[in-house]
Amino acid sequence: MDTLSLAQNISFAAAIAAFALSLYGGRPGWWRPAAWTSLAALTALLALLWTETGRPPMSNQHESLLVTAWFAAAASIYARGRAAQVRPAALFLLCALLAGASLARRDLSPLMPALRSNWLVFHVLTAMAAYAALGVAGVYGAWSFLAKKEEQAAPALRALVKLGFLLLTAGIITGSVWAEAAWGSYWSWDPKEIWSLITWLFYAGLLHMSKTGRAGAAALCRLAVLGLFLVIFTWLGVNFLLGGLHSYA
Repeated sequence: MDTLSLAQNISFAAAIAAFALSLYGGRPGWWRPAAWTSLAALTALLALLWTETGRPPMSNQHESLLVTAWFAAAASIYARGRAAQVRPAALFLLCALLAGASLARRDLSPLMPALRSNWLVFHVLTAMAAYAALGVAGVYGAWSFLAKKEEQAAPALRALVKLGFLLLTAGIITGSVWAEAAWGSYWSWDPKEIWSLITWLFYAGLLHMSKTGRAGAAALCRLAVLGLFLVIFTWLGVNFLLGGLHSYA
């Protein structure tokens, strides 16, 4: 087994352990060493990828899953106080992302010309951080709905959606600036751009409905789950079904 695979497997195994321990109420702090181990192994994996390829590890599906997983792991550790209730959702998402990364093809090839830009890091990091926040919101919304704890979950859910929406906005803006430099146009109505806009409008509507009282706690949980499916399609589904300029991402 090569070093890259070993680091990924350690991160995955530690994430599973952290998730399982986060659900066990006997000793609440037992999850923490496992979560830190997962984050450390994931950080080492990304650093090794960067060293081996000579480029930021953010240019293909495998690497984008790892970057999003890093944000999910960090969110699980950072969550404190009232926000700590979302920790199992963040750890579950971490496990799912690492499982997906283990199935995705690892590509160590050089960057294609369109990706050779300083905007790569800014755009990918904001987009993947947004997907992580909205992903945690979706998983947490599903759990809250099934457990009938929508009222308790609503404040943390709103905060996650707001954070994800702001990051998604930043991702679209940085992507547009990058597109103008790479392709000569801020907006090309590429399938990824269209579905990113649809996703942005969905969450803008969700936040508006929540703020005006048109969406109560139960509706907020359901809409967060629906938004998660929209994020998955925008991020992954478009690449496989619609292609376009972003088919490599």
